[in-house]
Amino acid sequence: MICSPDILKASILIVDDQEVHSSLLEQTLRGAGYVSITTTNDPREVCEMYRKNRYSLILLDLQMPGMDGFEVMEGLKAIETGGYLPVLVLTPSRIISCAH
Repeated sequence: MICSPDILKASILIVDDQEVHSSLLEQTLRGAGYVSITTTNDPREVCEMYRKNRYSLILLDLQMPGMDGFEVMEGLKAIETGGYLPVLVLTPSRIISCAH
């Protein structure tokens, strides 16, 4: 069984093109006790970051210019071909889906 201290050590990646949104999510998670949080405002960085870090959870904005959340998910699926992808897809106002 996973206990609360272990959950709070989960590595989380926040991906949002709007810095204010990623900062708000990060502050909220840190306030809840999470300690391993990384953010990026560039969706093109996500796949390489995931290759290096294998995050426990990715909070992914769906609507981003240049590369949207759907394209990011396709890139992540190419990396994690047979496995589970811990991704929650977000919009600026709410969580809309738990992906894969």
